[in-house]
Order: sequence, then structure tokens, then C-alpha cells
Amino acid sequence: MTTNTAMLEHSGFFARLSNYAYKDLAFMRVNCDAFQVEYHGHAGADAYTLEDAENIIIACRGTEVKQISDVKADLSISKTKTPHGKLHIGFNHYVDKIWPLILHKVRNTEKQVWVTGHSLGAAMATIITYRLATDDALPTPAGLFTYGSPRVGDRTFINYFNTLPVPHHRWVNDGDIVTKIPLAPFFYHCGVMHHIDVQGEITVNYERTWHWNRLLKLMNPKSIINMMIGDAKDHSSDLYLKYLGNAVSR
Repeated sequence: MTTNTAMLEHSGFFARLSNYAYKDLAFMRVNCDAFQVEYHGHAGADAYTLEDAENIIIACRGTEVKQISDVKADLSISKTKTPHGKLHIGFNHYVDKIWPLILHKVRNTEKQVWVTGHSLGAAMATIITYRLATDDALPTPAGLFTYGSPRVGDRTFINYFNTLPVPHHRWVNDGDIVTKIPLAPFFYHCGVMHHIDVQGEITVNYERTWHWNRLLKLMNPKSIINMMIGDAKDHSSDLYLKYLGNAVSR
């Protein structure tokens, strides 16, 4: 297992905040009492900012299956244009909803800005990072940490995003089903992928390869169903927090 201690510590910390982003403001303030915590939400899009003397962290809330708007955003395959390629229109629209609130928080800061999120929140975090890093009047984030992110843009956008001076650590837990949507070649992932396998073992800078046993399973309808069920369970924010927390404590 190849690791970078500082990166893993950061990844465990932001996995916790991405997990906490699903909680209410009272929970956040009690469990993140080293920070000044504010909630920013509008029309189903939600994020928190956590601020201390040196940092502002933007933690975006992920998909909530009880909210049909969240599910529609995840499943849409429509795109919208940017100066640097095309973005998933649903994810971009969610950022639009809270963008004025985020701008108000970070516009004139000299603090380091960090962005994180799980699931839909990871897609939002990626787009927020893009908007900040491409506007000279706004702070370029010091880092982006995403967990179980869906694909967010076309090849042109992703190629451009990967040139931005922002380290992007993209975590995938085993077969996490959400990381497989929307489908390539219409959408692609950005950032450096790190992988957690079924035993919780971590591989940093992971390069995905197809194994024969997985390909054979795809030929069996029953195996496909079981695999999809397992991949859906892999998406749990609790699992990302558990495995990365374990890695940090070793």
C-alpha cells in the first residue's frame, strides 16, 4: 500500500466533514466546535462553511434519496456550456442555487479555501472549485477532496480542470455505483483517483483496470444484480469515513 501520511490525514478529515454535511446545523456546530459554522441552502441545494483563523472550508451536501430533485440531478445527462467545455447541467444548476451565498462568504477572504463533498455534494464541490479557480477576483482553493463523485463534465472540460493549480483527491470506495454515472463517453472524471478495496485497503494514485472475474460476472444476469446491489452499498458516506478514519489511525 502506497500512502502519503499528510494527504491521508486530510482525506480522513474531509471525509468526516462530507459525512457531517448531511446533518443539521446544530449537529455541525456541536461536532465542529473548532470552527464557526454557517449553513447555506436554497431550493434543495445545501452546503456548510466552516471557518477558523486560517481556513474556510466549503462542505457540500450530497444526494438525499427522499428529495426527488436530487435524484433527477444525478440521473440527468444534459449538458451546459462553459468557456472550457461542457458541464452536467443538473449539478451546475445546484451550484447556481447557492453560488451567491458562497460568494458572499469567500469573495474578499485572504484565508485558505478548501472544498469537499460526497455524491452530489462531490459534483457540486468540483464545480465550485472550478468557478473559484477561474475567476481572478476570487480565491483559488488550496485543495478539493471528493468522495463517491459522479462524472461532472465532458472531455474538454475535464482536460482543462486537470490543469488548474488545485490538488484534487477523488476517492472511490470499491465498486461505488455513483462513480459510474453519468456514462462515458458523454462524461468523465477529473482529479487523482484513490481507491478503497472491499477489505478497506487503500491504493493512492490508483489506475483502474478490468479483471476477468468481473467481466465474467457481467455475463450472468444474477451476478449483475448482486454486483449492482454491492456497488450501491459501496456508495455510503459512512463507509468512506470508516475506511479513511481507519487508515489515518494506523
